[in-house]
Amino acid sequence: MYCMKQMMVGAALLATIAGCATIQGTGSIPNTTRTGTVHDVSFEERMTPVNLRVRPGDEVRWVNKRSTPVTVEFLDDALADVTCQSGFSSLLRRQQETATIQPNESASLCFGKTGTVTYNARMESPVAGGQMIKSGTIRVSQ
Repeated sequence: MYCMKQMMVGAALLATIAGCATIQGTGSIPNTTRTGTVHDVSFEERMTPVNLRVRPGDEVRWVNKRSTPVTVEFLDDALADVTCQSGFSSLLRRQQETATIQPNESASLCFGKTGTVTYNARMESPVAGGQMIKSGTIRVSQ
């Protein structure tokens, strides 16, 4: 009986490891290939900075210091040249154009090519039905 229990536990462990390896292999963007400086965009009473200038490979991190969630969303296939991400992927690590950032948490992206990327930040309000939407710009240049 003891051997049978050990075999069942061992089989379950192998299945779990195999499943994790499969999920990890399906990602379209790496999580940890940051090559430059980290630039924070903070959400408190308002979003600061609204306009940001970075270099290719720098990490842009959105930090929610509010008591309610913030949603950062990109438009027009803006994440095509992303080289790393945290918080912008689904359970199967597929790239998403949107990240909902809970209070005291963050999400980040690294942009690989020069250009200008715009995004919207939807900041929920503690007042029922209230929401503030701000646009931000990231200029990636040498």
